[in-house]
Parts: sequence; C-alpha cells; structure tokens
Amino acid sequence: MVIVMTKGLHGHLSLDGHTGVQKLHSSPTPRVGGLALMVGVIAGGFGLSVEFSGLWWLIALSAVPAFVFGLVEDVTKTVGVRARLLATICAGLIFCLLTGYRLDRVDVPGADWLLSHWPFAVVFTAFAIGGIANAINIIDGVNGLASGTSIIILSGFALVAWQIGDMQIVAICLIVAGALSGFFLLNFPLGKIFLGDAGAYATGFVLAVVAVALPARNAEISPLIGLLALSYPVTETMVSIHRRLVREGTHPGQPDRLHLHSLVYRSRALRLARQIGAPQLRNALAGFLMLGLPVISSLLMVVFATSSAFTALSTAVIALIYISIYRKVALLRPVAREIRLEADAVAR
Repeated sequence: MVIVMTKGLHGHLSLDGHTGVQKLHSSPTPRVGGLALMVGVIAGGFGLSVEFSGLWWLIALSAVPAFVFGLVEDVTKTVGVRARLLATICAGLIFCLLTGYRLDRVDVPGADWLLSHWPFAVVFTAFAIGGIANAINIIDGVNGLASGTSIIILSGFALVAWQIGDMQIVAICLIVAGALSGFFLLNFPLGKIFLGDAGAYATGFVLAVVAVALPARNAEISPLIGLLALSYPVTETMVSIHRRLVREGTHPGQPDRLHLHSLVYRSRALRLARQIGAPQLRNALAGFLMLGLPVISSLLMVVFATSSAFTALSTAVIALIYISIYRKVALLRPVAREIRLEADAVAR
C-alpha cells in the first residue's frame, strides 16, 4: 500500500509502462512489489522460533542474487535475460552448498546413477532452480496469476509437509504464502502493483528450493513432486522456448504475446468480461481462468506425493491438458488472426 500511495515520488524508477509486445495493462503501474514481498518474508522469518528459523534464513540468503538482479532490472530496465538467468542459477548453487540439499534421485534408472555423483547433482539442481524461477516470471503476465499460482502451490507443499510432520517446511511455505497474499490483495483484480522481476524470481526460487528440500528431507516423498506441482509454469516455459525457436526471426529470450494467459486474455476473458458488463476486469478474469491448472496439479501432487510413477503420469496429464487448451484457444478466429499478424510483423 505504501508503494502504491507513494508512486508519485518513485514512479520515474518503479513504474512499468504499458508499451511492449507482452504488456496487457493499460496504465503505468509500480513493478517493485518484490520489495513489499521481501519485507513480508523477513518479518515472517523473525517470527519463527530458533528451531525453525535456520533453514529459512539459509534460503533467504541464497535468494539474494536472484532478488538483486531482478530488482536492478525493475528499476533500470537494463539487465539482460541471460544475466538474470545466471543469477537465479547462482542462487540455486548457493542454496545447494549452504544446505546440502540437492536432487540426488529422480527415480529414473540411469539418471539416478548420474545424480548419485555430487558435482553432477549440484549442477543439475542449480539449473533446475534457475529454470523454475524464470518459469514463474514467464507466467507473471496478468493480474493474480503468478502470485495466485504460487500461493496454491505453496499451500500444496505445506499440506504434504504437514502430513509427514515436517513442520519446518510448513512454516516456510506459510511465511511466503502469507507475504504473497498481502501482495495479491493489491494485484488482484485491478493490478495496483506488480511483482516485477525481483518478486517473480524470488518467489520462483522459493518454490524450487522447497520442491528440492521436501523430498531431500523426507525419503518417502517422491523427488518428482516439484515437477508435478510446478507443471503449469514449466510447461508454459517449454512451449514458449519451442515456439520461439521454430518461428523465424525469434529467439528463446524474446518476449511475445503468445503465452496461454495472453491468448486467454484476448479470447475467453474478453468474452466473459463483456457478458458480465465489466470490461475493466478482463485482465483479472484471464488470471482467474488460468488458476485451474495449478489447482489441479497441486491436488494431484498431494494425493500422489509418495508415488513417483503416478506423479510422473500426472505431470504428463497436466502437460497434455495445457497443450489441448492452448491449441483450442489459439485456433479461435480473432486470436488466430492476431497470431498471423504478429508472425508477419516478425518476418518483416
């Protein structure tokens, strides 16, 4: 609320303009919600008992590179995609070294043998954490989507941790979900403030390290639960990379308007906003419609937390649901026409 009320003082640094191929908001908005998130999680950390606080502060310390590089980009708009990706991977590496937690098994023959070697497991984990952090940034395109998705996934992780008695992980999940909920109240439905890169990267980082730490601390939990819980943002990222690789004149780091939430915004959300007579809620409706995917994946994760076979199968199901929805939405006449026009523009 303070950031929103004082934007006249810091807006020359903090406002996110509405121009840009991927922008879906209509007026300049503060994009430094990551600062508010930081204050919330630090306050929550000081509320933890000594017994529970050790792991939390190691996570917070590890997140510094991802948060700082994201915040510099939010303020200066000069930090490249590659530098931010490297920062999140570096944060993942620091987490592995400080905590000793890493992905040393995925219950796949051959891969488990490679991951049994410490250097390979640490590097693999660091890259996986960096990838998840960037995946949350990719879905941060409409009101309430990134924060709502993260709150849902953190709630699922907390429930799994509670069922097996890992109350330290429960506390960490609730701290971050609580801080995100405060942000959510101002981001949804009217988008008074945005997470920005700092908020999105830091949130994605925490989601990723919880996904690593939970099975590392509890052998009965499948190491694939994180992949299932995060299957929506991961699938969005993989589809985006593939799309930009195969389209002439584009590259994986280049923004576009072809994310699923962008297509929903230009089709289903537009129609629904007109039906209810509230065009100003179009952005929020797009985010709300998309939250079904993390709800389904998180529920499946809670149910199949101890079974790698069912977890892998459920991950594939979520990916197929995503692709089916994407194809259906992309083939709608108004959206398909926009896609063709954008392809022509890229070609020119």
